[in-house]
Amino acid sequence: MLIKDICNFLEEKFPKANAEDFDQPRIGLTIGSFNIEVKGVLLALDLNNDVVNDAIEKGCNLIITHHPFIFDPLYKVLFESEKGEIIRKMFENNISTFSMHTNLDVGDNGVNDTLAEMLGIENYNVINGEKIKGNYLRYGNIKSMTLNDLAIKVKNDLNLSGVRIYGDSNKIINSIGVVGGSGAHASDIYNALSVGIDCFITGEIKLNIAQFADYHNLSLIEVNHGVEKYALYKVRDLLNDFMKEEVKIIVTEIETDKFKTI
Repeated sequence: MLIKDICNFLEEKFPKANAEDFDQPRIGLTIGSFNIEVKGVLLALDLNNDVVNDAIEKGCNLIITHHPFIFDPLYKVLFESEKGEIIRKMFENNISTFSMHTNLDVGDNGVNDTLAEMLGIENYNVINGEKIKGNYLRYGNIKSMTLNDLAIKVKNDLNLSGVRIYGDSNKIINSIGVVGGSGAHASDIYNALSVGIDCFITGEIKLNIAQFADYHNLSLIEVNHGVEKYALYKVRDLLNDFMKEEVKIIVTEIETDKFKTI
């Protein structure tokens, strides 16, 4: 099977058209060739030096990432630099990389579907009713509990060292919403308010955004950006079904989001 066969399959499942405009030139196959025979596939949240070494060690010549490797323009490729060292190793070992970013976030069985299921949201809904471009929020009801108890549950469900909360710890929460990654923009808060949830769960929340949510009585739980990695296991299962286990498909154990709360 060629790399292009896997790329075509994934782009059918998670169409590029569902990615944000800024993402369009950054996703898909960004290093390598469509016409290389696949020996093994490694799935990772990010492409860094440790992930490349893991691919080499495991005999994988295709790395599929969630976050695009070349996000900002590269004006120089120096082998002694962070990205230059990675690119050199990729070329020397004939390794290609393919990325799915915001199209995986919104997609069916993508990032936000995965997180909604992990958090136990019952019969969760999709904002605006369709899993298409821009519709990140997943929301619905949960067993009634305090914000403090919910925070502990979220921490355990997502295997985190800790979380941050904003709001009254004793407030009773009956409904929640989630957006993986950095989902705390003003538009995300407006979406959460529009569906009437009690608590919004996402990563990288700025103080002014938290204050705005609090003014509208919306509680917040901040989690690691890297919880997006759990969707990679669903991508692995999709690929195994497609490839009939012709080649090994591995989710790396390399942790690229090393933030811990202590």
